[in-house]
Amino acid sequence: MPRSRTAVIAALLALSGTTLAACSGGGAKPAANTVSPTVSPSASASVRPAAATCPLTGLAPAKGQSLHRVALAMKIDNIDLARPQSGINNADVVIEETVEGGLTRLMAIFQCDRAGVVGPVRSARTSDGDLLQLLGGAIFGYSGSNGRVGAQMAAVSHAVLLSYDANGGLYYRSSSRAAPHNVYTSTSRLVQAGLARNHKLTAPRPIFTYSANAGRGKAVHHLALQWSGYTTAAWDWAKGAWQRTQNGTPDLLADHHRVTAANVVVMSIATKYIGLHDVLGNASPDDVVTGSGRVWVLRDGHVIKGTWSRPSAAKPMILRGKSGHVIALHPGRTWIELLPRPRVPHLS
Repeated sequence: MPRSRTAVIAALLALSGTTLAACSGGGAKPAANTVSPTVSPSASASVRPAAATCPLTGLAPAKGQSLHRVALAMKIDNIDLARPQSGINNADVVIEETVEGGLTRLMAIFQCDRAGVVGPVRSARTSDGDLLQLLGGAIFGYSGSNGRVGAQMAAVSHAVLLSYDANGGLYYRSSSRAAPHNVYTSTSRLVQAGLARNHKLTAPRPIFTYSANAGRGKAVHHLALQWSGYTTAAWDWAKGAWQRTQNGTPDLLADHHRVTAANVVVMSIATKYIGLHDVLGNASPDDVVTGSGRVWVLRDGHVIKGTWSRPSAAKPMILRGKSGHVIALHPGRTWIELLPRPRVPHLS
């Protein structure tokens, strides 16, 4: 008899905490609120806004925010049993990655803004090291990883690695949730701990370029994505923002606010397998975030189609429209959806 969806998901989440558990490490920075478009090192310098803005959102800092804080990236559980999550709407950038069994996990990046409660925190994956390099040295919070994953992150991420397993005092388990979906912390706690290990950490350069002008694009009000029969997401343009739905229900956080973003960037990526599996035998995919592929940039109720490119993990990411121009994001929070080929988004 086929297993129920809930049973399969429960087993899959247990796998992340089992097969892919065990790790810690070292080097990173704090972050602000919202997201931005990608640009090359030279391009990023030429389009840097004249006014002082948060590097990962293109917004002027609010009271109490710092442009100079190191970026903090955190891995957040994203299956139904882990929802509602906490703190995601305070992140400048959120990246949705593929994990075992067609499920997804989030990397939430905080730079200017902060969150008093963030979680549930979950384990790292091999693609995280290459993503962290976009931040040029950051702080990375997560709960466990396979030994090979931990070694790879320590070698390439340039981040201060703060795992729950090696730094349990920086995290706590909530009695209102079942393990492993109950590990929480705050951005301030991890930033303070990261800077104590490396006080030279500074703010990242912009990942993207920003502009309040809409640019060229086609009007669209709905985006639908599917990773598997277990994981779907949708974004709808309403009230001046993109509003998120997951697995058919509004994506609400623990504070009852809907997950929203100023920009949604869908990157068509390749995946590879490196020999790791979960407890059910599902292969652990590695999202390839170098090379190039198609991209769909949603902002202001429009979609701009083009390509993303990143020659190597040491290089920045660039988003270009079909005419070759760099695509600018709207100032604010950005969600990056890593969608494995050959799947494509459905727009209407």
